Amino acid sequence: MLSRSGVPALIGFLALILVLGGVVQQSPVLALDQQAGKGVGQPVEVPFRLTISKHLMVRARINGKGPFNFVLDTGAPALFFTEKVAERAGVAQQKDGWGVCDTFELEGGLQIPKAKVRIDTPFQLEGMNGMGLAGAEIHGLMGYNILAQYRITIDLAGDRMVWRRLDWEPKSPFGIVDKSDSSGQGGLEIIGGLMKGLGGVLGRKANPNLVSRGYAGVLLAQPSAEKLVTVEAVLPGSPAEKAGLKAGDHLMAVDGEPTTDAASFFAAISKTKKGQELRLKVDRAGAGQEMVLLLEGGI
Repeated sequence: MLSRSGVPALIGFLALILVLGGVVQQSPVLALDQQAGKGVGQPVEVPFRLTISKHLMVRARINGKGPFNFVLDTGAPALFFTEKVAERAGVAQQKDGWGVCDTFELEGGLQIPKAKVRIDTPFQLEGMNGMGLAGAEIHGLMGYNILAQYRITIDLAGDRMVWRRLDWEPKSPFGIVDKSDSSGQGGLEIIGGLMKGLGGVLGRKANPNLVSRGYAGVLLAQPSAEKLVTVEAVLPGSPAEKAGLKAGDHLMAVDGEPTTDAASFFAAISKTKKGQELRLKVDRAGAGQEMVLLLEGGI
């Protein structure tokens, strides 16, 4: 039986092991290739949130199923998700523990075709969910083999990051123990079970947040506080394109409310659901125009 005075010390000890465990398992392939950064593609805004433990979390659909919560983990050599997620999404697990997603779509419309995934439950993931450290159920970790394909710009003061596709492919991850290897992770896998048990003692558990939001498919910019919010890019086939929005348009109002910044536009979207309309007033080359944006299902 744990005494109350012993719990904080144990939590600190387990957290230290998690950090050390992550360092030990880092692969040499994590060093950035000097060729990275060439051929930057079309920018896509990807919503994110900070978990209670201050991890960056994004949401994704796998083979049209989900949404699933993923932590961006620069210390992980690959994309990881659990066996339960693989079963739900219909991703077949190969003998070596790997699988390939037919489609992997991040919230915001970013498509990552044929994403290679390690189907496993890392002890860090089990431990975080067991203790409810994130405040949401984490279904997987997004590591090097995905992150290295993009230039990612993150503003921690906001709630969206910008992903731009690079014209190079990262090396295949290595240094991951094959599932046929009985040596496992050298005993580190028991940490996940310990933290899961401790979570029960403390009355902590994960709290999934799977509420779908409306989706517009538009990237906005605002050069300065004195300038109008500008449409920087419109995703092909998106509700924004169908409504007639074009790059260079200036947003003036949403549902009759003045659009003072990009945040006010996305705040309006966050309150709507699939099938609902937003009435927009835009300035195009000095002429005012009105259009209706019919939101589609977000993640």
